[in-house]
Amino acid sequence: MSVSVVIPAFDEELRLPATLAATAAYFQSLGEEYEILVVDDGSRDRTAQVVADFQKAHPEYPVQCLEYGGNRGKGYAVRFGMLRGMYERRLFCDADLATPVEEYARVVAAMDRDGAQVGIGSRPLQQSNLIVHQPWYREVLGRGFNKAVQLLAVPGIADTQCGFKIFSAAATQDVFSRCQLDGFAFDCEALYIARRLGYTITEVPIRWSHKDGSKVSMIRDGLKTLYDLATIRVLHRRLKTPAASTLPADTKV
Repeated sequence: MSVSVVIPAFDEELRLPATLAATAAYFQSLGEEYEILVVDDGSRDRTAQVVADFQKAHPEYPVQCLEYGGNRGKGYAVRFGMLRGMYERRLFCDADLATPVEEYARVVAAMDRDGAQVGIGSRPLQQSNLIVHQPWYREVLGRGFNKAVQLLAVPGIADTQCGFKIFSAAATQDVFSRCQLDGFAFDCEALYIARRLGYTITEVPIRWSHKDGSKVSMIRDGLKTLYDLATIRVLHRRLKTPAASTLPADTKV
């Protein structure tokens, strides 16, 4: 089935060339229709130019850069790209490919097996292969954050923050058209909404490697993310819709 790949990017000129090459080569090899949408979140470097250079060097690959001006946050960038994808499946993944793009096939297979509309890579599962671990302090803080997630938003999901998630087109439109958080808690919000709308979510063990160069400030962004996490239930307290909506594909975000 066809897939739109959304890559949020903020100051990613150094990592994007290898990521675009690996991603395009992989999906080209599958023989399916696909597109790669790099969403430039107000980068201060040559992120957009790197995508343009890649397009020029590889016109056979359907790659484009989406821009909206200014730095709005990763949540906004993902939402912007997901709602503008054109294909049946929508994958968003990080620009560092901490989860190798080949894990797409594993997640899709699990979705098909479980009849799920949402498939998420999950690092804590027993079958997952963490090739390079995060620094110990990030792992400790991550476990603490997950406890807050379990309490406040989506109990029962082991890993809400892995940057490798696939949504069906219908689930994408239904979920991301309702999302409001622009920061790093956007994953939790999207999964909370998906669950409330009755979509099946399946967690899938993946390969994952920590990559240096994270833009996340553990203190500043951590506190903001916790605050956003605490607001999810309030933002969507009236959400009771049991089935997919019919909002148009160009819904404003």
